[in-house]
Amino acid sequence: MTSLLAKSINSAQPLILADAHVHIYNCFSIEQFLDSAFNNFQKTIAKLPEQIPSFYLLFLTETSDQNWFETLVDYAENHKTIKEWQFKQTGESHSIYAENSQNQGMYLIAGRQIITSENLEVLALITEQTFPDGSSLQDTLKMIRDAGGLPILPWGFGKWLGRRGKVLNNLLNSDDSSPLFLGDNGGRPIFWRRPPYFQLAEAKGLRILPGTDPLPLTCETSRPGSFGFQVRGSFNSQEPGNSMKEILLRPDTILHPYGSLQTPWNFIRNQVKVRYQNQE
Repeated sequence: MTSLLAKSINSAQPLILADAHVHIYNCFSIEQFLDSAFNNFQKTIAKLPEQIPSFYLLFLTETSDQNWFETLVDYAENHKTIKEWQFKQTGESHSIYAENSQNQGMYLIAGRQIITSENLEVLALITEQTFPDGSSLQDTLKMIRDAGGLPILPWGFGKWLGRRGKVLNNLLNSDDSSPLFLGDNGGRPIFWRRPPYFQLAEAKGLRILPGTDPLPLTCETSRPGSFGFQVRGSFNSQEPGNSMKEILLRPDTILHPYGSLQTPWNFIRNQVKVRYQNQE
């Protein structure tokens, strides 16, 4: 794994593995979260036929009652550790580097999850700015873009049906300005066909960014990093967020998803657990 202080690699563009939809919940063991995410990235790299320079990124998508990114920045500033993990600041305010005792690690990029007045979920990647819930979809997209973030509308079980589906359909058929992405996630069961909105988005030149989107269950602690995308590009280790923004906005960038969708048993089990938990 390339260290934090490595220079940009321009000639032999490195491979970047990224999970575009990551939550850290209070029920998670942060040590297990970090260990699992790093190991999941390593397992994906191990399947490749040759060893190549690589970087690992977790895009945080924190809700209004979460701000683990701020906590990790405090850990970096005050040299606090979580077991074998230490944290280092980069050259930008919206990213942090987590490094283990073997001097290996990954980048965590700040981002938010917002609920619009239409009850649609929107992610704001690569920004430490917070955004209010309850604004319209159009206003929310504008706020994210004005803050320099990348807006994503992620798939979720039942979230693109009925009235909300019509709102999404109208957006995708409008002349809404870019940037705009849709998001897939590893929580989608293998028996659930690929949403038709993905095809509609791709026909307009919009990209689909996969991520794990873990649920607030202790058994989900080990999922981050296991589902995401691979991409090659010029990467500046001091500005990982800005590097990724440039890569994702390039029209010639090619993304390759990796990871497996949820098994029927795990999907049903988790949905039951979440609904039971919400009733308590």
